[in-house]
Amino acid sequence: MRARRTAYIVIFVIACLIAGVLYYLQVPRAAVVRATADIPAMTQITADMVELVKVAPVDMPTDAAQSTDQVVGQYASMTILAGQEIDTRALEQTPGQQAFGFGAALDHGFVAFAIPVDPSQAVGGALSPGAKVTVVAVPNALKNGVAVSPAPTTTVLGTNLTILALRTPDGQPFSRVQAGSGIAAVPPKLGSVVVAIPADRLSDFATAALSSTFYLALLVPGGNASTS
Repeated sequence: MRARRTAYIVIFVIACLIAGVLYYLQVPRAAVVRATADIPAMTQITADMVELVKVAPVDMPTDAAQSTDQVVGQYASMTILAGQEIDTRALEQTPGQQAFGFGAALDHGFVAFAIPVDPSQAVGGALSPGAKVTVVAVPNALKNGVAVSPAPTTTVLGTNLTILALRTPDGQPFSRVQAGSGIAAVPPKLGSVVVAIPADRLSDFATAALSSTFYLALLVPGGNASTS
């Protein structure tokens, strides 16, 4: 009697396992991209950092990436931990796009430097992230006609520098579309241009900012520089 009962239990357990396997195989599975290593913010994601796994549709997070093509080559806008499904909202094409509003990449060996200007010093404000500019520093003594010895000279601080972002005087993102839309009671005004400069030139730019007025010239591909 006991042997028969044991046999029934074994048969029941086996039947449950078979039913569970059949159910698992029949339930639709969804693909989701998962991180295989910690990915720091502003890091470009490579193929060895992610994997494609199958999960039940109910377990798939909202806005999860479903293909490695959606992820590889993009940048993490925040830290993504190993084993975490990758949310497409945590991806950006340009590093710093979401956190800093950068519209162009900050290359290795460069730093972001905000150059204070008004539109008349920056091609009338006709600038946008990604554009290339030449930065000229005009000593205030020379600009104001103050006689000093030795006589100050205008200095070209950098050429072919990439614009990362445009800012208003209070540091908010500047939008020319918004500025001309009439939505705001007081249209925003250009206050500074964030430019990528070589890290080893940072002290030169910072020193010039204390005693000079900056002017920007727009570099047009295949043409001459355009100034305000």
